[in-house]
Amino acid sequence: MSTNKIAWLTDIHLNFIKNDARNKFYQSISKTDADAILITGDIAEATDLCEILSEFSTQTKMPIYFVLGNHDYYSGSVANVRERILKLCAENINLIWLGKPEIIPLNDHTVLVGHDGWADGRYGDFDHSTVTLNDSRLIAELFQAFLLNKKSLKNEMQRLADVDAKTLEQTLTQAININIKKIIIATHVPPFPECSLHKGKQSDPNWLPYFSSKATGDVISVFAQKNPAISILVLCGHTHSNALFKPSKNLEIKAGRAQYYSPKLQEIIDI
Repeated sequence: MSTNKIAWLTDIHLNFIKNDARNKFYQSISKTDADAILITGDIAEATDLCEILSEFSTQTKMPIYFVLGNHDYYSGSVANVRERILKLCAENINLIWLGKPEIIPLNDHTVLVGHDGWADGRYGDFDHSTVTLNDSRLIAELFQAFLLNKKSLKNEMQRLADVDAKTLEQTLTQAININIKKIIIATHVPPFPECSLHKGKQSDPNWLPYFSSKATGDVISVFAQKNPAISILVLCGHTHSNALFKPSKNLEIKAGRAQYYSPKLQEIIDI
């Protein structure tokens, strides 16, 4: 079945709102003319992520493509959350996590790929930053590293980011071998500083280490340069601020605006 329109959502944090409000949100998405839903992370938290995804799927009865954000791992570990997500997706064909190295055909000329992505501390000034996010307290792998020292935390952030970026690179390489004109890439953390905004301005060196993923950006940049005939749209979130960045003719990055307790539809993407 060909997909013509996708409802793009990001940073909806559905665990913050009550059942009635969630149901109204699901109904509002169902009433659009979208054929499928795409969520670029921060759906809930580890303790209720699977339950909320199942609830969303039951209410909308549409394919839900998604990547996970940092909040989706809160009160859990990366390994355990991903294990449970893979099990959930195996049981529900309408839930599709984009963290596996596979291409999702949307129509004859457009495919969807993606991965969660992680802030990797490579942009900005990590070593002198005074920022401490809840990630290093509430995600097991980052907490264990944080307990050692700041250098260990940076190393673990970069390890997670590099693993996801490598998987994305493998997936994009597969896409070269098929006849496509457009790729939609879903990820959570902005892959370039220019699309990591706060209050309309680029995140400063204090925050940028936690609000950007150079590992993901490098993979996307190289692929775009090597394949100028393929149009690439990158969708992300994380910073809760709108951003639009077009570094080349064939590459466009959009970051979505979000607000706690008020999930919203970003836009309907025409495929």
